[in-house]
Amino acid sequence: MMINSLNVQQAEQYLLSKPETSLYYPFGDDVKVFRVKKKMFATIALGQTAKSAKASEEEKSYYWMNLKCDPDEAVMLRDIFPAVIPGYHMNKVY
Repeated sequence: MMINSLNVQQAEQYLLSKPETSLYYPFGDDVKVFRVKKKMFATIALGQTAKSAKASEEEKSYYWMNLKCDPDEAVMLRDIFPAVIPGYHMNKVY
């Protein structure tokens, strides 16, 4: 999912407000990884997608959010919303 820089701060605050959530950077300073009890559930990265090489300059200026999701719900969300794509740093099933 693509989000702009104004909303990225709100998204980060929301994710960190969840119980026992921590932020770390195992993929470098450009990828924020949110986890609960050492289990990754979300990432936020600037212009980082599996198709970044083909992305337009506008797309590279947006933040991308990966969220872990129930597999069946993920399929439904991808069918409904074109912006929902399999996450780059996540298991493609979730």
